[in-house]
Amino acid sequence: MKLTKTTLRRIIKEELEAVMSEGVKDYLKSSAIHSSIPAGSLARVLQDHPDLKDAAGNAANPAGQMQAFQKIGALLAQDVDIRSRIGDDPIEKHLDVKGYLRYAEQNMSNMFH
Repeated sequence: MKLTKTTLRRIIKEELEAVMSEGVKDYLKSSAIHSSIPAGSLARVLQDHPDLKDAAGNAANPAGQMQAFQKIGALLAQDVDIRSRIGDDPIEKHLDVKGYLRYAEQNMSNMFH
């Protein structure tokens, strides 16, 4: 069987998402949010806000990085996929946002660079 580049990319992407969602489970505080949701939500937030992506990936500026993480956390709380599952609850009740963003920075560096 011959794989096309497109098929191979899709398979790799699916496998990476599966591995990443396993690590995300450590940061979930409730079952309201499935482990696959934060990665997709984070990808959308970073895509829509490249300035935050740059600031969050800049370890040389810890204060700016922390501010970016706070803004990203606020935007995650507004993400449609997360909001539909947690309702009006604060996101912190369901997801350790700070821990998750640190995890993502270390393990999903492609999102931040």
